[in-house]
Amino acid sequence: TDPNGVDNLSRLAFHADFMLIFISPLYYLWEDPRILLLTQTLVIAFGGIFVYLISKEILNNKLISLVLSFSFYIYPAVNYVNLFDFHAVSFTITLFLAAFYFILKRKYSISLIFLFLAGITKEEVWVVNAIFGIYLTFQPKQRNLGILVFLVSSLVFYFLIWQAIPKALGGNHFALSFYRDFGDNPTQVIKTLILSPHKVLPIILEQERLDYIKKLFIPLGYMSFLSPQYLIFALPDLAIDLLSKNKVLHQIYYQYSSAIIPFVFISTIFSLKKISKITQMISFKVLSSIILITAISSAYNFGPLPFAKKPQDQMFKKPLEKRWEVDNFIRSIPTDSKVSTTNNLGSKLSHRQYIYEIPNGIERSDYLLFLLKNEENQSIKSVQSYYIKIKNSKDYKLVYSVNNFYAFKKY
Repeated sequence: TDPNGVDNLSRLAFHADFMLIFISPLYYLWEDPRILLLTQTLVIAFGGIFVYLISKEILNNKLISLVLSFSFYIYPAVNYVNLFDFHAVSFTITLFLAAFYFILKRKYSISLIFLFLAGITKEEVWVVNAIFGIYLTFQPKQRNLGILVFLVSSLVFYFLIWQAIPKALGGNHFALSFYRDFGDNPTQVIKTLILSPHKVLPIILEQERLDYIKKLFIPLGYMSFLSPQYLIFALPDLAIDLLSKNKVLHQIYYQYSSAIIPFVFISTIFSLKKISKITQMISFKVLSSIILITAISSAYNFGPLPFAKKPQDQMFKKPLEKRWEVDNFIRSIPTDSKVSTTNNLGSKLSHRQYIYEIPNGIERSDYLLFLLKNEENQSIKSVQSYYIKIKNSKDYKLVYSVNNFYAFKKY
């Protein structure tokens, strides 16, 4: 599929998220995009269990382990990742926590399964897997396994970024445009990042990027920084997010923090162990209270939950009026018809073979669907302008409308 046009392109032209292949059979159970959201929610939910298990293994204290698990469930970045559509990379939150836990338990074969599953969620995740390989070399009698994991992960990453994706797309990875200040190809970008720190630091120190760092680490009281060696796992995605020209990458409202989140919690757990060793005066009860206060205050100040300052609950409080009528009309459209629609209706049509996002595919579509909203952003204004053009065109007839939903058929 081509999200920016009408051509049939390999999914590999955009991302190496082979996990979608394993998820697709779920549509046999329920041919509805909500099956993806449900699956994502269940997978992420298991992350809280692994936070508890890792904490219990390292700290041997039920109270603080429960507090950390609870903090995971109200952690703003976790909540936003789950709220913002479906993305296979969101699975890495749980998969990396699971992989780390089974390394702690010295069940390395199980850990490798979780690392493989994490790797097939997105192309850059293989770099994190390579770091896991380095970590494995320090485990008892696992030096050869660690070297193997490092080499395989590095080779897979190289193949995807330098070979597979460019060949599928017919050019460099589309996201390279976000880093054009550092080079025109992956090699130049990586070389600049390593050899030219004077170009990197000023960007990281910009306020919006510092805000991103704050929102990732303040929910756990910045304790992660006391065990920075475990944040090395998060460095690849932190660099990708912080140095991108695309602002959405250094915001917690999207999926881009997925591979960072596990290591914020893991490093915090080891930091708590370090604190407990340094001083006996600070009990786990006190540390639990500190974590609980910072977690709840962060969830309130910039989280999406119902009790937050700005809860993301409009979908529940103000659902689409007469949505059942809209759903019924959409289901009545012949399955072989081509449909071009506004983005906010895309999920209701995602099971169709031919679906385009307006303005793409207008000329070749049999039906045009508009769900107009009273918003002031540029994309909404653009959609409204296309609606006016179609409404005044002799080639299309309004065949159905209810409230702010309009359906046109080509004649």
